[in-house]
This record gives sequence, C-alpha cells and structure tokens, in this order.
Amino acid sequence: MKKPWQFENPSCEGVDTDFFFPELREWDGNNQAAIRICQKCEYQVACLDYALNNRVLGIWGGTSMIERERMRRRLNIKPSSVLPERIKI
Repeated sequence: MKKPWQFENPSCEGVDTDFFFPELREWDGNNQAAIRICQKCEYQVACLDYALNNRVLGIWGGTSMIERERMRRRLNIKPSSVLPERIKI
C-alpha cells in the first residue's frame, strides 16, 4: 500500500505543507481551505486510512487530529505512533 506522499498527483501536491499543519500555528480560514482540498482529492479515503492507523500531526484525509482521535475511539483503532514520544494529543 502506498503512503500518502507516494500518491500520483494528489490534490495537495504543490501546496505549501504548512497549510496542512494547524497544530504548529493558530487555527484559521486556511485550515478550512486545506480540508476542502482534501475533500476534492481522489486519495482522500486512503489518506484518512493512513492517518487513522498512524498517529500523525496535521490535516490528513480532510480531518484534524481531534476528529481522527474521536473516530479511532468509535472504531476501536489503536494507531502506530510516528510522532516523537514528547508530543501528546
């Protein structure tokens, strides 16, 4: 299975990566724009699946970290951590 950064021509390609990482700055209108980019992408489901199964920062598959954590609890998903241990959500 391809990782999101291996997809061919995803909707987010060429967009500044900072756009997808609101945890590193304030939540603003750009975040909603980033989510809309994801919603138009043919890889949205695969990207979301990756993010649900791997604890990652940022917007993935059109969801925030908080939304994914809620989904994991509801779906009983135990993600692998790709975050340094010092970062907790």
